[in-house]
Amino acid sequence: MAAPVTVPSAGGLPLVGALPRFLHDPLETLRRAREAGDVCRLSLGFIETVTLHHADHVDHVLRAHHRNYVKGGPFWAAIRDLLGEGLPVSEGETWRLHRRMMQPQFHRQRLAGLGTLIVEALDEALEWHDVDDTWRTVDVGARMPHLTMNVASAALFGQRTSPRRARVVAEELDYTQHHTFRAIVTHRVPRWVPMPGRRRFQQALGTIHEEVGHIIEQRRQAAGSGDDLLGLLIDATDEESGQGLTDAQLLDETVSLFLAGYETTSTALQWCLSLLGQHPEVWGRLREECDAVLWGREPRAEDLRALRYARQVVQEALRLFPPAWWLPRTAVEDDEIGGYPIPAGTTVAPVMFTVHRHPALWTDPERFDPERFDPARSAGRHPLAWCPF
Repeated sequence: MAAPVTVPSAGGLPLVGALPRFLHDPLETLRRAREAGDVCRLSLGFIETVTLHHADHVDHVLRAHHRNYVKGGPFWAAIRDLLGEGLPVSEGETWRLHRRMMQPQFHRQRLAGLGTLIVEALDEALEWHDVDDTWRTVDVGARMPHLTMNVASAALFGQRTSPRRARVVAEELDYTQHHTFRAIVTHRVPRWVPMPGRRRFQQALGTIHEEVGHIIEQRRQAAGSGDDLLGLLIDATDEESGQGLTDAQLLDETVSLFLAGYETTSTALQWCLSLLGQHPEVWGRLREECDAVLWGREPRAEDLRALRYARQVVQEALRLFPPAWWLPRTAVEDDEIGGYPIPAGTTVAPVMFTVHRHPALWTDPERFDPERFDPARSAGRHPLAWCPF
């Protein structure tokens, strides 16, 4: 009788597995897991996770058999505490209803109107009065959160937060992200038990919800919904029932958009600038394209189509450093991936950080090469070889 097929293990310590290493450096832990195989078992304390490192397996979970893989487990539980039933975490009928209500509002013509708001917010955020002409080093990592907070606030609410408020909200959002990792360890402990970080997380959540909820209340009371993203959400209605989003639903969707517009954008910009600093030839070509398209004027929404190399630079930065570097799911029924059995209840995690660097999918994958996203070179590429969000 043939021995049962088992998923290769990434190894680790007794009881805790790779959890300490994962909490210290998750990306390096996942990179090392991939060395055990494209399908690999990673022990994270009480959680046995099957990590997936090839685009074929990502396709299996996120597209071909997506109904069998739900957003469950401790990873998503912590995110739901923050985002409620917003689109990034909702599923099934709730997801379909919210998407049906919101999608008609987010068409190109309406979104193009946000361009002026965004450019004005960028102009204000980039007025770095403490920077003179001496060409001294500037810590853009410390400045990007304020910049993206400024832009996200303008796009979402049609107003800017003060620098002080931007810093406060940025700190609260950052803390909620770290709480997701703590939930891996504490998810089985009853919520009434005073675990480290739980009270602080609730305080952060309260600050975020209080600010956003106050803005929603003010907008509801004002005449007209406005031309910003919050206005689009307020105008969203279900064509079948004619109902709009409730205040609770508005809060969830607004916080979801706020997080997406602030945290992921800030991280992506920091990596873009870091990579451009390391590759002056790419920086030079990018400046040439911007000069040729814009001729010294401020950008407009319609310019995006012509800034092709700029798009490739961003795509390549997101390939190397995807904001959503893994996408955990829970199997509903027994399945098989890559020839390995996946019992119901198993946590599986497509790891986009390693998929984006897989040598079978990318030539010289560790090299920063924006031209790999040229349409001619992208032809025939696996559609899920690149999935940064």
